[in-house]
Amino acid sequence: MKMKKYIGGLLGACALTVFAGCYEPLDLTDSEMDMVAEYAASVLVEHGTKTTETLLDRKEQEDAWAALATPTPRPPIPQIKEEETKDDTDKKEDGPTQTVTTPEAKPTPTAVPDNTKQTMQDLSKLMGNGKFEFDYTGFESTVFYQGAGGLFTAAEDGKQLVVLQFDVKNTAGKEAKLVLNKGKDKALTYTLRVGNKSIRPSLTLLEEDFCTSYEVSYKAGETKKCVLVFECSKELALDNMVLTVLKESEGKEDSVLVKIK
Repeated sequence: MKMKKYIGGLLGACALTVFAGCYEPLDLTDSEMDMVAEYAASVLVEHGTKTTETLLDRKEQEDAWAALATPTPRPPIPQIKEEETKDDTDKKEDGPTQTVTTPEAKPTPTAVPDNTKQTMQDLSKLMGNGKFEFDYTGFESTVFYQGAGGLFTAAEDGKQLVVLQFDVKNTAGKEAKLVLNKGKDKALTYTLRVGNKSIRPSLTLLEEDFCTSYEVSYKAGETKKCVLVFECSKELALDNMVLTVLKESEGKEDSVLVKIK
């Protein structure tokens, strides 16, 4: 009890000195400072409403301070191999990778052969069924065309007719009938390309026009003249003309190109 009064007196003296504005450091021994600290802690524990733990002893305090003073270990920094560092340096010196786009190759236009014997053989095979021989003989530009049977066809105002002419010969050795695009059989398609324009043939009543519904009997060895008639503007220059004959049969297509000159 005397000890507590002694310590209380020390604390009171300290407080008076501070609040009076005449504070001077007190010359206390270590044992006296420990006594003051222990007394202050006991007062806080006794009168505190939220304190649930007792004051740590000196060893526990030293262990706590040692734990705080010990730095938290960090994970080791991975070592980079010298070769990898060199490769990265080389990449940086080379600069960013550039993607080179190779231009797409343009399709090679189909070469149109001259109207040689081989071309006419291909045309005969495509249209003659092994019995008739086709031979392109030339073309005529006109506004009025008179057919072999007395029938004719005329171009509209401002337009012209381009009449392609063929010789068709029966090579079967006996009478035979040539049938092209008759009824439901529309296997053959004709297209005339003039410059950069494509033109389909006109429908006429000419007997020799084999554009559609052609059915004519030929005697053995007989040759008849046949035509395809196209209509186009008078201003269209008739040069670089190509006729495409396309045949579709059983899902397969075959074609022959004929130069018109």
